[in-house]
Amino acid sequence: MSFRNYSDSEFQEKVSNTYKNMVENQSIDYVQKMKDRYTSAPYIKCSIWNMINKLENIVDESDPDNDLPQIVHAYQTAESLKTRYLNKDNSIKSIPIKDLFNEIEWINLPTLFKSEFNTTLSSYYSNITDWSWLPLIGFIHDLGKIMMLEEFGYLPQWSVVGDTFPVGIKLSDNYPFYKNMNWKNNKSINGKGKSIYNYNCGFDNIDFSWGHDEYMASFLERNNTNLPDEAIYIIRYHSFYSWHTPRNNVCGYSDLASNYDWKMLPLLKAFQKADLYSKSRIIPSTEEIKNSYDVLIKKYFISTELYW
Repeated sequence: MSFRNYSDSEFQEKVSNTYKNMVENQSIDYVQKMKDRYTSAPYIKCSIWNMINKLENIVDESDPDNDLPQIVHAYQTAESLKTRYLNKDNSIKSIPIKDLFNEIEWINLPTLFKSEFNTTLSSYYSNITDWSWLPLIGFIHDLGKIMMLEEFGYLPQWSVVGDTFPVGIKLSDNYPFYKNMNWKNNKSINGKGKSIYNYNCGFDNIDFSWGHDEYMASFLERNNTNLPDEAIYIIRYHSFYSWHTPRNNVCGYSDLASNYDWKMLPLLKAFQKADLYSKSRIIPSTEEIKNSYDVLIKKYFISTELYW
């Protein structure tokens, strides 16, 4: 099975319409409006399991690979991260970072980081000894898609799902459906104005198209959790495919990336492989899912009532 097929997917019409609306409507003003709306009080107070169960009612129309409820995809991603990368003691396997890139991607990396990445995940991130959070963020990474539900604003698909991109700078030509030119009338990404960002300013200093990534990262930051910074970083940028998994094998927006963004790139690459290549039609039971991840949720979420 091929993945991220944007040319002749069985869900092609829904996918292309979602991306069309996305690049036409995600402007600087719109992004700021959504940030003001979803990252400030008042919040909905609710347990995380109540929210996870709502994923059973959500299907992502930007996904060309399947139309399964998001709770299935969440579980499959989590299980894939666990089996691919973790030892039984929750340390990370000694996987060569080079193996996370395809041959052309690796060739196109800057010499400095090609040298830095010439090691293993376990050595490069030796400061992290307990990686049990990695499957957990796989399990919750798409939870921000609850914004499509009525009680969370009933946002349209184009404002929640799909590949994220910076606003305030020209859209990268490695973005899906770039050649359709639907972005040309969006002054925030059509390149007619000068970029509003400084060279190597870092992604954390950039406004991205609004979606489930930023919502979920902000949710984790405002609630009291034991998750490390690396976990929140992965959540925030896991849909930034133009950067971590470019269609033309050259990292998009690299002129905006800071040294920290480069150092986090192997984590995004590792996560992407589990996020993408774990999709299947095998559907686990809700009880099986809860039994598997309740322990991790209790370990990393200090409070049972969270602010959404």
